[in-house]
Amino acid sequence: MKKFRTIAVDDEAPALRRLLKMIEENTDLQLIASAKSASEAKEVIIELKPDILLLDIQLKDATAFELLSEIKNDFSGKIIFITAYDQYAVKAFEYEAIDYLLKPYSQERFDIAINRIISKNEFPDLSKLIEIFQEKQNSSKSLMIPEGNKNYFLESEKLHYVSADGYYSNFIMENERKMIRISLKKLEEILPENFIRINKSIIINKNFIVELISNKSSSKLTMPDGNEFDVSDKYLEEFMRLIH
Repeated sequence: MKKFRTIAVDDEAPALRRLLKMIEENTDLQLIASAKSASEAKEVIIELKPDILLLDIQLKDATAFELLSEIKNDFSGKIIFITAYDQYAVKAFEYEAIDYLLKPYSQERFDIAINRIISKNEFPDLSKLIEIFQEKQNSSKSLMIPEGNKNYFLESEKLHYVSADGYYSNFIMENERKMIRISLKKLEEILPENFIRINKSIIINKNFIVELISNKSSSKLTMPDGNEFDVSDKYLEEFMRLIH
């Protein structure tokens, strides 16, 4: 019986190890490569041209959709997306009749997803998929922020910035502040593209930057409440790219 040549992509080592074990347990799959970043994934996908791609949505160096945009002329296989949060992507995936895995998932759920996608006769239209996801992401006005078994819903159009406070994050909005137990690292995975990390403690909504002062050695910005924040060297290049 033919096995489907599979590549797994996840930038979190424990999650990737778990995913590789599930691939090994599934008799329909043959693991041909794995990757921990978009750049690694791009290389092996173009070279090996897998039948199935198991792809984490939020990678450290790019989103899954940015990666797919780069390889759309070199890859025609089937995709199962993996995500920790579903508020932007899941509906878009469902409209395209493909599957996704919402972390944490079981071997049983993994096998169902594999069976579902290999039984389809048509390959997903990557261009349409990317377009739908971006429309969904850009038009979303409500942010779902998880905290344990609860979810908070915040209006993205009123959220100015987020500041780290120990294990918590302070959400600074137009006329309100809210403290939620979630890290900035997790928030980077779920906030829309207009939110940008500028240093170890701050994520800002670029739509609310009041003033930006930049020179050769530093950049400083002012937000509506008058607070000023430095853009650290680590994030400066990406920040300047995203605000232009």
